[in-house]
Amino acid sequence: MFYTAAITKQSKNQPIGIGLEDTDYGIAISSINPEGPLSQTSLKPGLKLLIINNIEVSGLSPKEVGKILNNVGDKLVLSAVDIVPDITFQVNTSRKSKRDNRQTNERVVATMKRDTNDATPTIFNEAGVPSNSFSRIYKLIESELLPAAMALRSHETTYNREMQSYTSKQMIKGGLVGFGTESNHEKKVFQMVAQGAQLQRNVDLKAMQVKDKTNAMLAKYNIMATVALESRRLGKYSSKQMQANEALDVVGLEFHRIE
Repeated sequence: MFYTAAITKQSKNQPIGIGLEDTDYGIAISSINPEGPLSQTSLKPGLKLLIINNIEVSGLSPKEVGKILNNVGDKLVLSAVDIVPDITFQVNTSRKSKRDNRQTNERVVATMKRDTNDATPTIFNEAGVPSNSFSRIYKLIESELLPAAMALRSHETTYNREMQSYTSKQMIKGGLVGFGTESNHEKKVFQMVAQGAQLQRNVDLKAMQVKDKTNAMLAKYNIMATVALESRRLGKYSSKQMQANEALDVVGLEFHRIE
């Protein structure tokens, strides 16, 4: 949800009574002075601050945002949105070249983005969700969804290596074309394509399963979980391709308060 507050200060130096803090989600409003000019607006603690007088503040520090607030004129317009808390992970492929630079070792690394001890979303605390319920959800994602996503990325990494080797060699031995003349390398690539589709389906099914288990735990607290997605740019497969495609990767769960 989008929130906008427009105020006119009595003087340039009048404090507006807003507290800010740096979070994993950006600059968040930590407090609103009940006697300040913002107290009668829709802004409230827990929102993510986006814009100050048409100036984007995403990615700035609280100190930098404070300077902007101090330098604006009498008229002030602030825009903010609800923070969408999440429990997410990242799966990356690390590459390390050997000394002769002829071969590159690739390793898939998967980690949770936040530690379970300090990651409890504010809406969980406000709704009275027990801490052990949050820990169970965290462990569900870490133990059931993360391994499936890691297996898929490992397969994709191996497939890319095989394709690089595959395209540098002849597809058909002896130049013959027909059933039974495929090279072992060619058969391997086709098998990997089929298994890649199955591994993607595994991730999707695990995401649905973990989401359903989580929603069963959160239903009575009026909190709903949805699958968290991150986009990943794909390389072009043809010079005739107009633009590169994007893949959506499952990276965990997001949580929304049901009004």
